Amino acid sequence: MDRRSAIKNISIGVGITVSSGTLLSLISGCKSDTATNTANAAAGFLDTKNAGFVEEIMDIMLPTTDTPGAKDVGIINSVNAILGRLYKKDDQRLFKKGMSAFQDVAKKKFDLGAGTDASREQLTEVLEDWIGKKNESRRDEIGALIYASEDDVDAKDKEKFYAYKFLSNLKQLATSAYFGSEEIATKHLNYDPVPGKYVGCIPVEEVGNNWAL
Repeated sequence: MDRRSAIKNISIGVGITVSSGTLLSLISGCKSDTATNTANAAAGFLDTKNAGFVEEIMDIMLPTTDTPGAKDVGIINSVNAILGRLYKKDDQRLFKKGMSAFQDVAKKKFDLGAGTDASREQLTEVLEDWIGKKNESRRDEIGALIYASEDDVDAKDKEKFYAYKFLSNLKQLATSAYFGSEEIATKHLNYDPVPGKYVGCIPVEEVGNNWAL
């Protein structure tokens, strides 16, 4: 699954919103030491195992290409801090329920035992099934499911509801943390720590890269 496809297709729902000021204050502490990212993240909302699972999903959505991937930038630390400090208790519950539902989906698809985790290749295949290009015609249906009230979702659709809710929230968290990280903002986007005057109309060809805010 390529980065553009994953981000585009999971944009069917934006999930839980976090104020940009508070988000950036947490993201600013994100380090790119990939050897310690998952271990450090264990101090947050997710334990080491689940932090590793979430990090793998984000890295599939945002893989290393000509720019660093999610693991390279170390966004798991920021995402874990946001989940633990900014999410309400009920939103935390839904996130964990969705994470568990998506893990179960992968285990069922590949008939994995209770102690066996899905590989990156297997997770990529499951993500293709759920948010790949084949789902383009189902955007309205999936979007309606994501925005439905938990109590209003039929029992037969509960697993899908929780799993899509998880993927939608994780997409938002991942992209916010990724593009707000120091590595990406300062080295791969236009970055000006002290913005100058506002220019309201400028030719597109003069804009260059996207700007880090």
